[in-house]
Amino acid sequence: MHIVEMTALDLRSAMAERRLSPTEVLDAFVAQTERADPSVNAFTVTCFDAAREAAAVSEKRIMTGEPLGLLEGLPLAIKDMSLTEGMRSTFGSLIYADNVPDHDDLVVEFVREEGSVITGKTNTTEFGAGNNTTNLVFGPTVNPFDPKRTSGGSSGGAGAALACNMVPIATGSDTGGSLRVPATFCGIASLKPTPGLIAFERRTFPFWPLQLQGAMARNVDDVGLLTAAMARDHSIDPMSYPRDPGAFLNIQPVDLKTLRVALSPDLGFAPTSKMIRRVFKARTAKFADAFGVAEEASPDLSEAARVNWVIRALQYRAAHKRHYEEHKDKLGPTVRLNYEQSLELGVDDIADAFMTHGALHREMDRFFGTYDVLICPGATVTPFPFEDHFPRVVDGVEQPTYVAWAGLTNALSTCGNPVVALPCGTDEEGMPFGFQIVGPRRSDAFLLRVAKALETLFAADPETARPISDLARPKP
Repeated sequence: MHIVEMTALDLRSAMAERRLSPTEVLDAFVAQTERADPSVNAFTVTCFDAAREAAAVSEKRIMTGEPLGLLEGLPLAIKDMSLTEGMRSTFGSLIYADNVPDHDDLVVEFVREEGSVITGKTNTTEFGAGNNTTNLVFGPTVNPFDPKRTSGGSSGGAGAALACNMVPIATGSDTGGSLRVPATFCGIASLKPTPGLIAFERRTFPFWPLQLQGAMARNVDDVGLLTAAMARDHSIDPMSYPRDPGAFLNIQPVDLKTLRVALSPDLGFAPTSKMIRRVFKARTAKFADAFGVAEEASPDLSEAARVNWVIRALQYRAAHKRHYEEHKDKLGPTVRLNYEQSLELGVDDIADAFMTHGALHREMDRFFGTYDVLICPGATVTPFPFEDHFPRVVDGVEQPTYVAWAGLTNALSTCGNPVVALPCGTDEEGMPFGFQIVGPRRSDAFLLRVAKALETLFAADPETARPISDLARPKP
């Protein structure tokens, strides 16, 4: 097996045991990036010289027998929504096109302290808005399985980089599906964590279920490894809480026969396309018998889309008032639209949305009193053309907003539940298909155990195994 095809865990073991050196590992991933990235545009900036310096430091630690970090010597990509000291950080916005910060975000601090070797920044939508990774600074990141389609968003650069084996692990972030849509569209895995699991100091509203940092990788174990490195309690984030990072390491698959599982093609309301419904039905039929109980059921999330739109608009009103008033000409259409629609909100709209938001949380709490896990599709549609900001029509039905089509992901963001995105073969158009595996609040480690069991089950069947892009295959 080529170095770039090895898992992060296997790479870490090989380096710790001196079978591979961090420099050797880095060189392999740099070569793969230089070969594959021109086809997809995953990276906004690379820092290979600095990465070689970091790899040399890791190599010295290994050779001298010093304690090793969780990510020691592992190449890692950082989403361009995070601040990185001395490295261009644009948020996909022309306003910040030349921004070079003098400090790291917390998550970047954490992964550096754990010995990671940062190779560059990955592309995002402007300010993380929308599920099609394109912006006025760097252009589109296309899908590794079809360059005419989007990689999803807003962590689409990370999804494409992982699908092309340019890095074994990558950071992402999520407000309404930004970890899960690109994971689904690119055939990789991710964890949208319980709010507070990974401390974040730049959330627009400190007490808020949206704007989360998360791990992306090509398999469940590696998602767990990166989560363990990122999941730290920190006083600067009021939603942060004590946890055991070790719970995300050495993931043991759960016994699926002990689980009571709800299967839902649309969460009861989301505009899921007929094709995705057919694939969901066919795939779940293949493994439903593995569970103790598996039945079609959905929580009552009929108000989730309305609540999500209101609280999202409120967030954009707060975060982008200055951007809109001083730099409107530099903003892309999605951020402008979201801000302008926030101006139409009244006090009653906001008050009602917050009241209903609480009801949605209680409904999910009730639902997980009956079921251990909820499984639904990772996205309502197959990857769409990258020229389209969003699917304006789903099966003949016009979508009222740029986030409406993504109801499967943004409803779960609104409720604040942890979600693992897990690939499961391809759909009828040959594009990656995947599931969202949802659990009760703070069940993140348990969900990874469920996902690990399903990943093992899927790998045994060519129809459900993780799809591999031709771009992922290294040169001999």
